[in-house]
Amino acid sequence: MILERGHRLLPTASALAGVSAFPPFHFLIPSFVALVPLAVWVADQNDLGEGSVPSRVFRGGVWFGVLYFGLLLYWMPLALAAFTWWAVPAYLTTIMVLALGAGCFTWALHRLTHFGRVPLWLALPLTWTALEWARAHVPGGLAFPWLGLGTSLTGYPELVGSAELVGARGITLWIALLNGLIAEAVWAARAGAGSRILARWATAFVLVLAVPAGWGSWRARTLPVRAVGQVAVVQPNIAAQFRLDGVTSNDSTEAALIRLSPERDGFPSGLAEPDEPSPDLVVWPEVTFFGPIESDDSLQERVLALAERWSAPVVFGGIGETVTEDGDTIPMNSAFLTGSDGHFTDFKYNKHRIVPLVEGAPFSSGAWLEGGSQVDSYGRGRGRPLGTMGAGIRFGILICNESIFASHARAFRLLGADVFLNLTNDGWFGGEAWYTRTSALWQHPAHLVMRAIEQRVGIARAANTGFSLFVDPIGRVYGQTELFQEVVRSETIYTSDVLTVYTRTGDVAGWTALLVTLGLLLIPAPWSRPA
Repeated sequence: MILERGHRLLPTASALAGVSAFPPFHFLIPSFVALVPLAVWVADQNDLGEGSVPSRVFRGGVWFGVLYFGLLLYWMPLALAAFTWWAVPAYLTTIMVLALGAGCFTWALHRLTHFGRVPLWLALPLTWTALEWARAHVPGGLAFPWLGLGTSLTGYPELVGSAELVGARGITLWIALLNGLIAEAVWAARAGAGSRILARWATAFVLVLAVPAGWGSWRARTLPVRAVGQVAVVQPNIAAQFRLDGVTSNDSTEAALIRLSPERDGFPSGLAEPDEPSPDLVVWPEVTFFGPIESDDSLQERVLALAERWSAPVVFGGIGETVTEDGDTIPMNSAFLTGSDGHFTDFKYNKHRIVPLVEGAPFSSGAWLEGGSQVDSYGRGRGRPLGTMGAGIRFGILICNESIFASHARAFRLLGADVFLNLTNDGWFGGEAWYTRTSALWQHPAHLVMRAIEQRVGIARAANTGFSLFVDPIGRVYGQTELFQEVVRSETIYTSDVLTVYTRTGDVAGWTALLVTLGLLLIPAPWSRPA
């Protein structure tokens, strides 16, 4: 199963370059060249007398996947360790499954280019995008669309403005196509092609790069956006070790919210200016308080007393409950809304996409499990209620990792959401000391940039330990807090009235790439012949 030493260099180069394209590095150039070494290596694989070519190609993809996903997701065992002793086995299993998927990608790429005679520049984007679609649609709660290739460019939102048309996987297809064109030029140069042929590949690359990038830049200048209200995001900064005990966490959170709440004669130092306008909505992070708030009167009183300090509606995360037909009570990772009159409203959103092993077992519906003050298994929510703020502005809730699911945000937009609120707790991804901070602290919020562009809406993010931030409909981040600080940030939030092509049509690029790839693999093309 181990790849021969002489074949490891180019897959390794692709893996390292690919990792450098994502946060916290966010280097620009690697996005367009990271897949080139791997693609060239696959194209080189013929019968070299070193065993089965398909087997070697598959093993090369697995080697690439182990390095690529292993480095991107190195934070997983660190984050999961607080929840389960399965942290390391879960990480290793995840990496191996993703690496096997990468092996399938290189095998399919080799088969299409060597037997189907599909050009490398076309086969590469088709197979890579098909792989991304597949891992985003694994059943049983195991779907994991974390850091698709398109997300690597979220540091340059104007460049990926065409996500409004084709979504994140359409951007993946575009980036992989650019990689394929460079790979073709490299292959041609090695074969001794003349300058005229190389110029053709260079021209094709420039055109394919310039048209979508130029459109995105134009759209950023011309998109009509409007302010819809003032939103304050609250970052209480409760350390992960305190969150492990519900009582300690609740006490610490209450004290932090009191310190951060407005004084009678103005706002505390946590806000940008003493004369900051009063917010139309205040957002606290995911599971702000532990405990079954719907059935715990004392916890309700505690929350309402804190919410009343803001004299504005407050959205906050908590543990909701739902009762099954059999009479079983199932906890939910929920979001609630208090009114400016100091009472709970009827609004309640239950999280749909629970985190495997952390919030529930895969393929389970959720149930109370033994686990001290913590809930070990949440149910999966149904329905997407919209809350309202200000002059009838409607918001949809994305709790924690729901921000990585484009289809979830799209469903809210189709229901009429004007803005999104992301409630999360990223304290598990690191600590105050710089050497304990993992890349997930930067990776997680990067997905919100793509959600904002796809739907052309504004987003406010309230994270327990940071980053709390805002994203405008163009994808530009503003009002970002520092990590591991107790702070409030109040900003104007924006939206647009555009119902984007992506919102209307969905992930056409993703499933088209999948169907075309499968079709070319299963149905021999009329021009195919043995390599």
